[in-house]
Amino acid sequence: MQTGEQRDYVEKAPSSVIGADITITGNIEASVDLMIEGQVSGDVHCKTTLILGETSKIRGNIYDERVRVSGTVEGAIETRDLAIEATGTVNGDVSYSRVKVSNGGVVEGTMKCKRAENEQRLKLVEPEPAAITIE
Repeated sequence: MQTGEQRDYVEKAPSSVIGADITITGNIEASVDLMIEGQVSGDVHCKTTLILGETSKIRGNIYDERVRVSGTVEGAIETRDLAIEATGTVNGDVSYSRVKVSNGGVVEGTMKCKRAENEQRLKLVEPEPAAITIE
């Protein structure tokens, strides 16, 4: 980046990181953004954003507002926003409001879209045929 050049975006760094060399057996509850590069055998409950790096392996269920999967999940995911990156694999059922699966991302299980009751759906409206006048 050159001097004086502005960035179009600012990427927020995770508040807590579980490194690739760490293995956790047991459930995790986090009230801050969390990035996992290591292995977890247990459920993960996070109130904000959960980022699973390429080396991550989760054996348990995930409950979070936003989840980005670049590693492996063996269990269910319940989230509002889900992104499965090209290196991501999910072996379990997924419940989401919004989803993005990159080319190469894998989901082996059922995917169910959950919508809020007050969320409006777009309605397809057929255009009326244009009137043609011939003189």
